[in-house]
Amino acid sequence: MDEFIKTNFIAMENWAKQIIYSIHSIRGYCDANEHYSDNFTSQSPPNQTIIKNNVIQEIISSPPIEIIPIDNIIKEVEKMIIELKIKGSVREHRNGLIKFTSTVFGCIYGRTKEEIREKLEEKITRLNKMPNKDKVAKKKVPLLSEFYQENFLPYKKNQGVSQSSIKGYESRMKFIKNQNFDKPLNTYKLKDIEDFIYSFPETRKRQLILDFFNSIYKRAIALSVVKTNPCTALEKPTHKQNQGSAFSFDELTEFLQKLFQNKHLSYNDKCYFIFCLLVGTRKTEALSLTTKDIDFKNKVLHIPGTKTKGSNRNVPLMPLVEKLLLSIETQDGKYFSIPNSSADKIFRKIWTKEKGHKIHDLRHTYGTVQICVEKIDIKTASLLMGHSTIDITLRIYTHPEQLDSGTFLRGDLTQEEKLEIYRSKYKRILMMIEQFLA
Repeated sequence: MDEFIKTNFIAMENWAKQIIYSIHSIRGYCDANEHYSDNFTSQSPPNQTIIKNNVIQEIISSPPIEIIPIDNIIKEVEKMIIELKIKGSVREHRNGLIKFTSTVFGCIYGRTKEEIREKLEEKITRLNKMPNKDKVAKKKVPLLSEFYQENFLPYKKNQGVSQSSIKGYESRMKFIKNQNFDKPLNTYKLKDIEDFIYSFPETRKRQLILDFFNSIYKRAIALSVVKTNPCTALEKPTHKQNQGSAFSFDELTEFLQKLFQNKHLSYNDKCYFIFCLLVGTRKTEALSLTTKDIDFKNKVLHIPGTKTKGSNRNVPLMPLVEKLLLSIETQDGKYFSIPNSSADKIFRKIWTKEKGHKIHDLRHTYGTVQICVEKIDIKTASLLMGHSTIDITLRIYTHPEQLDSGTFLRGDLTQEEKLEIYRSKYKRILMMIEQFLA
């Protein structure tokens, strides 16, 4: 029975507290709004007592509560934070309190401007007492390889750069890591990079590595990972580019004879070099060729460009090229199965380095023949070769002296007579290929 009375007494006590709190709130609100009954606010409620644990607690009615509209409090707080030069936002929270939010001080709650100011000043005092290193967390700058893998490479792939360019990026990043030059982006100095690129003798590699660093930093600055590019003041290393040259007709005859007589090369591998000569493809373009790229019905050959956007192109499927492709036994839909890294090595078994040519010179020969022998206009030749501009075609592929210097220098012949000799010699080259494919 005692337990029952005690439980009910506690419940009544809590209920009484809620009633008294409600009366105080209502009285204050009514005093602030005159349209409420004067009878309610004209008299103070009588003293009330609540018995708790044999202790008498008096609750004496307080004077009317002055209610300040919450919008006014918000304006006061906003004015206060402007005066304190603190960034943040102020609004009414769902619990009825004023909420001040700041990225530096977090969230502060209060009923009045004074209460929020007091709490804010406490936080400012604590922050000022903190060591400088703890005030702002040091931003971690990624390693070159980390930024490359997580940001630069995905960005370039989304841009649609060619697969050969991606392989080039991969090769340069691998080289830098192997040389133990992979560091956080904000730690590289101009002198560091300069010493690094001049530590290897290949002038072209120096240019490629510097271009790689510049591309990385351009992207890093755009993403606010770093503020400056240490390579900006670094002069581009000089490099005398070997643009190559066309095989002469005599050299081409010798090359084909050696190619056809080589007993260690498969028929398909021999056809690979002939294809590069007849179509003028880059070595990787020919290696990428599949059965899906050939439209025998409409006589169209698609060249899967591997360098620039313009290098992805369609060209006429000439009869001799069609005959070559029909004679090849494809593997998994591919015409040529030579690994990219092995193409140059195989070429050197046929034509030594001392003779002064490389695989790409087969493409030079094609372009020079089209312009100087077949007399195709520059614009058409540029499209057939997948050049980005005709300037490249004009600069590199308009040298008939490379095909036959003896005939070119003869002063007793007209241009028409020289052209006839060029065409006669090139026709013999095509007949050699025809006989090989037979």
